[in-house]
Amino acid sequence: MKKKVFSVMATVAFATFIATGNAEAATEQYTVKTGDSLWKIASLHKLTVDELKKMNNLTSDTIKVSQNLLVKKPSDIKQYDKQNDASMTEINKNLTTAKQTSSTSFFKPVVEKDKPFLTNLSKTAKEIQVASVEVAMPLLDTPYVWAGVTPEGFDCSGFIYYVFTNAGLKMPRLDTVSMFINSHPVDEPVPGDLVFFENTYRSGISHAGIYVGDGKFIHAGTKKVEISTIDSAYWKDKFVGFTRFTQLQSVK
Repeated sequence: MKKKVFSVMATVAFATFIATGNAEAATEQYTVKTGDSLWKIASLHKLTVDELKKMNNLTSDTIKVSQNLLVKKPSDIKQYDKQNDASMTEINKNLTTAKQTSSTSFFKPVVEKDKPFLTNLSKTAKEIQVASVEVAMPLLDTPYVWAGVTPEGFDCSGFIYYVFTNAGLKMPRLDTVSMFINSHPVDEPVPGDLVFFENTYRSGISHAGIYVGDGKFIHAGTKKVEISTIDSAYWKDKFVGFTRFTQLQSVK
């Protein structure tokens, strides 16, 4: 099955990326290589892009081959990470400015060892996934708005956040990479699973949507919320795989 092969390949590639980087992650400096990006280097060393930029006094996302970057967290950043593990109430309060902020750099990525966002769900995983499609479909043609999280306008991660929180899954506002990290690959997707793509407007994981069945997904495209086909000329070469939020795998 083509979709299954894509999903397995994506999982293997992601695991290889982490494994090969363990030795470098223990050092204080990292030398930029061809093909590197701030996102790739930050993920390798369990940093956010913002943390990496602050540690190296970077004012843009541009890096050069052979450039040396500090990648070891100082104690004050570790303390910042602990503060980010506050309660859901505090997290949601702190995210009220999300609409004015880039959806790809503001939010702290969630690594796999972090605790799930939600321990008890009022709905079953199946009910939430069915509800997610029901919430998503009426939002077709909603305009694209960078960092948008309301029916007035969405970006791709803001659309998924809005849909799932209204479908019954309480979660903080995450960027696309963090959603990918906080989900697990599925070989046989069902409506309500996530679909991820890479190398769209930037390198690495950069776009996501919600699977609606028959090889199609609903997402906040470049102009509006729309339904696209995974095997279309544009998307098929950028397809990474299907995943399901980790919280949904913990319940029936």
